[in-house]
Amino acid sequence: MRKLFRNRILGATVVALALVAAACGSGEDADTEGPTIVVGSTNFGEQEILGEIFAQALENAGYPVETKFQLGSREVVNPALKDGEIDLMAEYTGTLLTFEGGTSSTDSDQTHNDLIAVMEPQGITVLDYAPAQDKNGFVVTAETAAEYGFEKVSDLASENGNLVLGGPPECPERPLCLQGLSDVYGLDFASFQPLDVGGPLTVAALEGGEIEVGLLFTSDGVIAAKGFVLLEDDENLQPAENIVPVLRTEVLDQYDSNLSDLLNDVAAEITTAELSELNKRFGIDAEDADTLAKEWLADNGF
Repeated sequence: MRKLFRNRILGATVVALALVAAACGSGEDADTEGPTIVVGSTNFGEQEILGEIFAQALENAGYPVETKFQLGSREVVNPALKDGEIDLMAEYTGTLLTFEGGTSSTDSDQTHNDLIAVMEPQGITVLDYAPAQDKNGFVVTAETAAEYGFEKVSDLASENGNLVLGGPPECPERPLCLQGLSDVYGLDFASFQPLDVGGPLTVAALEGGEIEVGLLFTSDGVIAAKGFVLLEDDENLQPAENIVPVLRTEVLDQYDSNLSDLLNDVAAEITTAELSELNKRFGIDAEDADTLAKEWLADNGF
């Protein structure tokens, strides 16, 4: 069984060689001497994948890294970050802001800035956010998209009154679901079919033609696995949920700016479509998170 707690600190010989190489390099080389950076995650697959990506990127650059993945829910991992049990993790801007008592918005920049303001006094540095988001999304099958030319949520208006929407039972009363689709997009559906929260019932209903539009999570691996089309939320109904690395400021301050630059560069390359594909390979194809991260980093020049 794969160990989720792994010490990645380089051996003494390798460290010595790295220091010699650094001494021979240019003045722009990163200073990787400092405390071990403990990378953590909450208890689901996407979090472990993201944790591996950031941990391996640091390790590849010569930083001492330890991993503590699958620690538990946000209620467990958030205090672990603040208390120094872990130093770095991938978060979600809107969810973390709401967890900390703030109010998220549909604007990624605004949500990010508000999160910085909330976390900075607590000794947590919020770095740059990724393009990737994990939030509510509305999907159709590739066949439905091709038949009607659906690419954006607003495109559904061309078939107002003709489509069946499927989602969680509470969707009709939720402002981010049927209410929002009506109020923000002016959409009207032939009917609503109560199913589950982005789960197998919704997937089966889409594939079986019982519904034309279903609610899934934007980075869900099933989107890539089934070839579903994720409709662009072009009127910004859903709050921002960008992936973002958060790091204890005390640790960050013991390194030069190359550390934050590296993490920001990695985050900038993570897209929603790529994350969906990684989740599919992890959750459906049963590939290992560390192997997926290694491949992704190589493909993206890290």
